[in-house]
Amino acid sequence: MQFAQKLDDSSGICTITVTGMVKRPDDSAILQQFALDFDNETGCRRFLFDMRNADFVGGTMDVYKTGSFTADTNHTQIRQKMALVYKDITEEHKFMETVAVNRGYQLRVFDKNGMNDAIEWLTN
Repeated sequence: MQFAQKLDDSSGICTITVTGMVKRPDDSAILQQFALDFDNETGCRRFLFDMRNADFVGGTMDVYKTGSFTADTNHTQIRQKMALVYKDITEEHKFMETVAVNRGYQLRVFDKNGMNDAIEWLTN
């Protein structure tokens, strides 16, 4: 997995572009930790994860752990808003969203055609 970030000061959104093979939950924990650290450094709490060029490996329990935000031991990421844009939305992506939302996190998944919808959701 590789990722790069870009902060748009006008919208207050940090876009994280993820490419390559993402191994859940380990790589997801790395991305969650990055968002937590970036928030602590910059105060940015809106994150757009562009996952359209990423491939995912992991089973149902791995998806559950990802949605449980295991990297967020103090539950401070509850104050963040995260949009994840995938090539296609799978049942696993929706399951992860449900797990995260049930734990109080502000997270939504979008498909490749939903980039504008994701930005609108983040800014509202």
